[in-house]
Amino acid sequence: MTDLYQQILFYGGALWRRRWLIFSISTMVAALGWMGVASLPNQYRSSARIYVDTGTVLRPLLAGVAVEDDVNRQVEIMRRTLLSRPNMEQLARMTDMDIEADTPSQMEALVERLQSRIALRSERDNLFNISFVDPSPNRARDVVQALTTLFVENNLGQNRADMDNAQDFLQRQISDYERKLDTAERDLARFQQDNAAFLPGQTGLQTSLAEAKAARASIKGALEDTLARQKLLERELAETPQLISHSAGGSGPPSNIEARIIDVQASLEAMRARYTDQHPDVVTLNRQLANLRKEYEAMSSAFGSAGPAQAGPGEPAVPNPVYSDLRLELIRERSNAETLKEQLHRADDRVAALEERVFQVPEVEAQLKRLTRDYDVIRKNYETLLSRRESARISADREQAGSRVNFRIIEAASIPLLPDGPPRGLFLAVVLVGSVIAGAGVAWVLAMARVTYGSVDHLRRDFDIPVIGALTVVGGLNDERNKRMDKIRLLGGIAALLLVFMILVFIESRFGLPRSRGLAYLLCFLVFIGGGLVLLLERFKFPILFGDRPITLFDRVINRA
Repeated sequence: MTDLYQQILFYGGALWRRRWLIFSISTMVAALGWMGVASLPNQYRSSARIYVDTGTVLRPLLAGVAVEDDVNRQVEIMRRTLLSRPNMEQLARMTDMDIEADTPSQMEALVERLQSRIALRSERDNLFNISFVDPSPNRARDVVQALTTLFVENNLGQNRADMDNAQDFLQRQISDYERKLDTAERDLARFQQDNAAFLPGQTGLQTSLAEAKAARASIKGALEDTLARQKLLERELAETPQLISHSAGGSGPPSNIEARIIDVQASLEAMRARYTDQHPDVVTLNRQLANLRKEYEAMSSAFGSAGPAQAGPGEPAVPNPVYSDLRLELIRERSNAETLKEQLHRADDRVAALEERVFQVPEVEAQLKRLTRDYDVIRKNYETLLSRRESARISADREQAGSRVNFRIIEAASIPLLPDGPPRGLFLAVVLVGSVIAGAGVAWVLAMARVTYGSVDHLRRDFDIPVIGALTVVGGLNDERNKRMDKIRLLGGIAALLLVFMILVFIESRFGLPRSRGLAYLLCFLVFIGGGLVLLLERFKFPILFGDRPITLFDRVINRA
């Protein structure tokens, strides 16, 4: 922070010692700059407001069908069309500005100058402002009128062509959508034919699956009944002797009762596997079985034996007819069981195939929705284009009848009475600030080129030598008076410079500098002369202006030492 403070003191002192140099250079630069500002010609702006249908005839015809363009992009397209080279060359011929261009390079420069001065901006939807800036108010008005004329001619010439192009475009789009619609209809019909069983609302597949499951359940129940009877027969066959004695062949009850009991028991076991004991069929079978057992017991008591006896050793034996009947019945049940197993296997395969097809239904439905959606979109756009074509035909008839307006001049161009620029007040202030910066810059450069030392620390830092001390100039009453007069003269010069600046700003705001250019030049000339005199006095150091010379005296003392 101390070094920064020392630097500020050093540079501040260097600039203060050259304050009259800064003032003189600033005054001369300001005078020259203000003369330049006063010499700037007035710029007049003429403008016209026009209504233009930026979408031409395509916007109402393609509304809801095509994507709308960005308004900024439309304005940029119109600006480039307006500022195209053919239009600029035609504009130069219409305003007789081409007389100034004798060579192609001059014509190119004229075109670029016109393009830079023409402005097109959008105020609201379809409302545009065209303006042109020129030193001549009449020429500014003529250029804007010529631009509006170009707009009218281009609009009238292209309006019918745009309508024809729009109808041709619609016809091409309709033909294209007809092909797309035919293709979509064929694809949708073919898909519905190929997947009729999977389509929503078709109950054939679900019905077939339900019937297949019911048939499988029926076959499975019959197989369970058959397997139950088979187990019962195997148990009875294991308990029945294969051979009986010949003597006991006529004793005991008839064998057909036992066979009937076996059949009823097998049926009862099958019924119990499917129903409860309270089922009417189960109750009936229990009653039949009880009656048969009573009959069997009664006949066994009458014969004195419970059944045929197994043949003993050495006794003649004959085949047991009950065993033969049971074996035949068992073979028949086993055959039925194999048949039912095969039927159950086929039923499982059918159910699995139907379930797999049912699982494909969501995918088929999704694809059907996609095809239907594409078809609906194409059909909707096709119908919309048909209605747009009819609208185009009506619009063409209306255009021929002269009822359509795509271009209208809201505010025509006129000769501007007051200048639009340049902003001379701002330029005067910029020149004043710039002149002060220029004077300070020159003084700073001189301070860097010719370094002076105002303190002992500065000497020690730059030369690294021992410094014995410093001599202080002690001035008298005359020196103090000269210092005060010097400050008063500096403040008076600054006040005079600011006064001239305010006078120029007042003239510009009230009358305009071009109308009072002589007075402005005179003031600037006086300021320049004053600055030059101050510079001469500073250069040769006349004592009439610079009474105190502490630095010179300090230099002499150093030289003497």
